[in-house]
Amino acid sequence: MLVFLLVGFSACNDAARRERQSEALMNEANLLVKQDTDVTGKWVDVFVKTFTQENRRKFPANRDFLRPNANQIIEFLDESTRLNNTAAEKYEHAAALSNNPQQRSGMTSIASSFRKTVEANGLIKAQMQMVSDESIVDEKIFNERLLHSWELVRQKADERQKIMEEGKRSLSL
Repeated sequence: MLVFLLVGFSACNDAARRERQSEALMNEANLLVKQDTDVTGKWVDVFVKTFTQENRRKFPANRDFLRPNANQIIEFLDESTRLNNTAAEKYEHAAALSNNPQQRSGMTSIASSFRKTVEANGLIKAQMQMVSDESIVDEKIFNERLLHSWELVRQKADERQKIMEEGKRSLSL
């Protein structure tokens, strides 16, 4: 009888430990997301100040002005991508530790939403790389590509939001 009690206690203790680890991983991921909010604010600030309608109309004559700002945005996007990938990995690891199927589903959805942010960052990074693409020598083509890319970014943001909401509902947040 004592052996059964010890085995039962050990199993309960293991489940509680896994849940604590899962919670700790989600907390770490949420701190990364807060850092990403700051990084995102920085690249958005540079973008808004640099890529005004007037500055986009002057392209490619002002390429030398736009290039260092685009490169700075790329650095911020790379940092945002790193933070979101790491947060996604932490949520995925937390999901693997969870014994609750609904919570596992929620954590997996939230991890997927971070991956959508990574995809959007890749699209924005490609926009910024267009500034240095010497084969783009027409303002109209530059702006058309920029607008098309922003449509794709908006789609990713909408997908991200939907997936995040599903994940939060599953976690009852």
